[in-house]
Formats: sequence, structure tokens, C-alpha cells
Amino acid sequence: MSPAPTNTAPTPVIAPPQRTRALVFALAIAVLGFSMMQTLLVPALPTFMHEFTIDASLAGWILTSYLLCGAIAAPILGSLGDRHGHRKILILSLAIFVLGGIIAALAATLPVLLVGRVLQGASTAAFPLALAIVRRHTTGPAQGAAIGWLSGTLGLGAGAALVIGGIVVEALSWHWLFVTGAAMGTISIVLILAFVPASVRGEAARTDWPGTLLLSTGLLALLLAISQGGKWGWGSWAVLALLALAVAALWVLGVVERRTSSPLIDVRTLARPALAVTNGLTLFLGFVPYLFYIGLPVLLQATTASGFGQGFTVTQTGIALLPGAVLVFLGGRFAPWLIRRAGAKRTAILALAVMGLGSIGIAAAPGSLTVIVAFFSLVGLGNGIGFAVVAELVTGLVPRTEIAAALGVNGVLRTVGSALGAPVATAVLTGAAASGAGAFTTLFALAAVVSILGALFALTLRVPR
Repeated sequence: MSPAPTNTAPTPVIAPPQRTRALVFALAIAVLGFSMMQTLLVPALPTFMHEFTIDASLAGWILTSYLLCGAIAAPILGSLGDRHGHRKILILSLAIFVLGGIIAALAATLPVLLVGRVLQGASTAAFPLALAIVRRHTTGPAQGAAIGWLSGTLGLGAGAALVIGGIVVEALSWHWLFVTGAAMGTISIVLILAFVPASVRGEAARTDWPGTLLLSTGLLALLLAISQGGKWGWGSWAVLALLALAVAALWVLGVVERRTSSPLIDVRTLARPALAVTNGLTLFLGFVPYLFYIGLPVLLQATTASGFGQGFTVTQTGIALLPGAVLVFLGGRFAPWLIRRAGAKRTAILALAVMGLGSIGIAAAPGSLTVIVAFFSLVGLGNGIGFAVVAELVTGLVPRTEIAAALGVNGVLRTVGSALGAPVATAVLTGAAASGAGAFTTLFALAAVVSILGALFALTLRVPR
């Protein structure tokens, strides 16, 4: 028999200002390591193809395996953190991340490398767990600032990794990409042990194994269908079967969780209108940046003879995109100020409108490097603000005992948006050779349309007072 609940709603333990700064720094390093590993390997994909004698579709699994594992791990580890202590589960997820990095760095074959990447995906839980810790140990403006730091770091890591990955591959070897990740994970663990207080356990309850199995099955089937739809064909029996399995598993999950006393995911909470709209906004925020992450490197590395390319190297491409990554970070830092003055709803609308403006600018002049750098910075700024708004809304809309699990689900939707963006961008760019700059104009115009639709969707947000 499970022991009686000891503390179902722990009282916030507010850290003093100097400890708060150290706590946020430690958590930011953990989030930075996870976010960097999303894109750090992108510059090395051609190297992996040569090293393991594989084609582009197989090389893509080096990225996809990380996203798939992360989408499954985030809500599960988040729920475990709500029950058993956020710091404890955060350290566990980072330890698995470090182990995965070591395995991948030593890998001599692609299957072993993929095992390492799957283990690294556990670090996706770092963001929801870090935000749950911030929610417990800070309050007021300090809490908003901390959420802004972590949200900004999330985007900064993904953008900066494109630069760092290119430099590491060109100067050393692909093995050092995983050494870098493992080193950051180890440093994060040390900092968390030193500066993050242990969390009070939540409600002691049995693990919801049926919910865990159904969630894992549904997400794995959904993301596998999305990631392989372009290759297998969106109307193929394999993709349709996976989508049917995903719908069935997630529907049964909803039924089961409503009847479970201690559900993995409280679907009643997620069904609240404000939280449902917030999670919907996350799909837009995850989708749009990946159109640029896929499209801009192809555009910038195209030869000048094409009439629209810059002929850049991998490292030069990363440097050109770096201002956009920095603006993601600054957007996250700026968001709390905006939210306090304009409210979450107006700030969310502004974020997506700024992303739309940046997309329009690049679509209008994809052959101008100045335009690309300047307007991609606007895309980054809006994205950083948007992620911070979403994080602020989720942490404010759910019970304190369910924050990490709810943020984990929100992270899944961000991953789904990103996973949708990659094949869509690839499909649009398949006509690049024939239509020249027209394919890029179409791609970035699509980003503008989706951003504007996201801003209109944000109009439906009703934040309880």
C-alpha cells in the first residue's frame, strides 16, 4: 500500500537574492546543454554520412532519435519530478545525458551512436524541471526574470550550437561534439548539487504505468509519422497506420487518465481553455524557427553563381545566424517586462507578429545578406518573447504540484511543431534548383503566414485574473 501523502502542495521556499542568482545560473547551464544538443550536430550531418557510409535519410535519424526520446521523456520525467523531487530527477536526467554523450563519442557504428543519442534525449526534461524549481524557490519579479533567463537560454543554445558545431567539426572531429555535450552535462550536475536546494517530495503515489505506456506509444507513433512522412509518402499505409495508432493511443490515454487517482498527466487541467490555447501557441512557436533552421543554411551556402546564394562555409553560416540566436535570448529576458506592462495575451500576439514581420522581410529579399541577418534577428526576438510568455502562462495556470508535468507536455508540443517544420521546409526546398530564389521566398512567406495565424490564434487567449 502506498504511504499517505505527506505534502501535496509544498510551500514555496524562497531563496535569498544571491542564492537565486546562483540557482538560475546553474539551471541555465543545464538548459543550455540540452538546447545546444538539438542543433549542435546539424553542421556535422555530411560528416556522419561519409563516416558511416549512409544517406541523408539515415543521417537524419541522428537528429530525429534525440527529438523522439525527448518528447517521450519530458512529460514522464516531469511527472516523476513533481512526485519525487525536481532536483533529484533533473540530476538523473543529466546523468543519463552524460552517459549518452560518452557512448556516442566512442561509437564506431551508427546503431551505437543512435543509442547514445536516445539516452541524450532524456535531457529534454531539463527545461520543465528547471522551471518547476524556479517556481518553487522564487517569487514576484525575480521569478519572472528567472523564467525569462531560462526561456531565452533555450533559444540561444539552439542557435549558438550551429556556430559551435561548425567550428568543432572543422577544427577537431565529430567525436568532440559529444564530448562537449557530456562536459556541459557534468558541469551542470556539479552546479546543481552546489546551488540548487533539494525539492520537497510531492504526493507519494504509485507510478502510472498504463499512462506512461500509452503516452510513449502515442508520441512515438505521431513523431515517427511526422518525421518520415516526406520519405515514405504522407498517404502511405505506414504513415497512415502510425497516425491511426497515435490517435488511438492518445484517445485511450485521455480515458484512462480521467479514471486514475494519480494520473501521469491530468487531462482535466490540460483541457482548461487558457492552457489549451497556450499549448496551441507552442506549436506555432516550434514550427516557424525550424523553417529557418533548415532553409537559411541551404540559402547561405548556395554558390554565388546561383544568383541568390552567398557561398558560405558551415562556420560562416553559423556566424550569420548568431545574431538571431542572441535575440532569442534577449527576447526571453525582455518578456517579463512586457508581460508586466501589457499582459500575457498582448505580449503573445506581439511575439508572433514580430516573427511574422521578420519572415516577411526575408521572403521579400532572400538574396540580401543584410536583410537575412537583420530580419532573422526579428524572428529570434519574437521567438524568445513567445517562449517566455508560454512558460509564464503554463507555470501560472497549473497547480504547483503539476508544473513539471504540464511543462513537459508543453515541450512535447514544441517538439511536434519542430518535427513538422523540418519535413515541410525540405518539401518546399526540393524545388530550389528549378525555381531558384522562388523556393526560398515561398518557404519564408509560409513562415510569415503561420506566424500571422499564430497571432490571430493568440486573440482567443483568456487569462484568468
